[in-house]
Amino acid sequence: MTLDDWALATITGADSEKYMQGQVTADVSQMTENQHLLAAHCDAKGKMWSNLRLFRDGDGFAWIERRSVREPQLTELKKYAVFSKVTIAPDDERVLLGVAGFQARAALANIFSELPSREKQVVKEGATTLLWFEHPAERFLIVTDEATANMLTDKLRGEAELNNSQQWLALNIEAGFPVIDAANSGQFIPQATNLQALGGISFKKGCYTGQEMVARAKFRGANKRALWLLAGSASRLPEAGEDLELKMGENWRRTGTVLAAVKLEDG
Repeated sequence: MTLDDWALATITGADSEKYMQGQVTADVSQMTENQHLLAAHCDAKGKMWSNLRLFRDGDGFAWIERRSVREPQLTELKKYAVFSKVTIAPDDERVLLGVAGFQARAALANIFSELPSREKQVVKEGATTLLWFEHPAERFLIVTDEATANMLTDKLRGEAELNNSQQWLALNIEAGFPVIDAANSGQFIPQATNLQALGGISFKKGCYTGQEMVARAKFRGANKRALWLLAGSASRLPEAGEDLELKMGENWRRTGTVLAAVKLEDG
C-alpha cells in the first residue's frame, strides 16, 4: 500500500546521535542498527510537535511521521542545529510502502534475501530498508528508491490488493499507535497518547527539550489523559483535532479529542 500521508526526514553528520538525544523522548543512544522505535519531539512545555518512527540510517537517523506535520516539526528541530555538526532535511527521494496481510511475509520472501522479525526489526538490503511491525498483525514498512518501489509494486500486484495510506492508518489505529497530524501538533504531552506504554519515553536518559514537564507528568501524576480506541457509526468521518462530547443529562461535556479516524468498508 502507498503511504502518501506519511513522510521521511533525516539527520546526518558527526553529532547526529548527540543532537537527537537532546531532542526526543527516547534514548537513541541505546538503539541498535536492528531496531526502530517510536519517540516524541516536544516543545519546552512538553507538548508534542510530532511523534516519530525512528531508525538508524547511514551515519545518522531517519524517521517517519505524518506528512502534514513534517515541515513545522523540522523547523523546530533545526533551531539549535547551527551549534552542531548535523544536517537535517526532508527526504522525498525515497518512497514509503506498506505490506500487510497473512501472506505478506511469503510475498516479500520471494523478493528479498532477508526479512525483518521480532529479533531483528530492521533489515537493509541495497537501497531498501525494511521495518517489521508486530501489531495488530505482522506487517512491513519499506523505505526504498523509486525504481525499487516500482519493481515491488509490479511484482506484488498479482499477489496483493493495492490500497492507499488510509489502510496503513487503520492498522496503526488498531495497533494503538498515536497519530499526530498538524491539527494536534503542540497540544498533548507524550503520556496523553500512551507513549510511555509503547516504550517511547526514557525516564533515565539526560535532558531533552520538554523533559522537565514530561518527567513531572510521571512523578507527580500530572497527566489525566490517555489514548483510547473508539468504534461506532457516524454520518461523516471525524477529523483530527475535533472534540468528542458526551451527553450528560440535558448538556454535552467535552471528553476528548480525535487524533485520527478511518472509515471501514462495513461502515
